[in-house]
Amino acid sequence: MNHFFVTVGLIVHYVAYNGTCLAAIIIGINEDGSVDLALFTSMKNVNGDKNFGMQFHQNIAYDEEKKPGTFHNINICAESWE
Repeated sequence: MNHFFVTVGLIVHYVAYNGTCLAAIIIGINEDGSVDLALFTSMKNVNGDKNFGMQFHQNIAYDEEKKPGTFHNINICAESWE
C-alpha cells in the first residue's frame, strides 16, 4: 500500500461513479480515517453541456484501486511529461 499523509487542504482525486477522477480538497478528517471532501465538477450534464460546480462528500474512504466513491493520491493518476 502506498501510504501518504492526509491533511486538511490537501488536493486529492475523487472517483465519480462513472469512473472519472475529479479534483477535490480534503476539508475534514474523520476518526475512522475517512475524509470529507469539497469536490470540483466539470462533467457533462444530461444536455451534453459542461456542468461546473462544487459538491460536498462526507466519509469518503481511501482506495488505490480507484473504486467509484473513493479518493486517492493524485500521483496514482500522474502521467510522465517528457
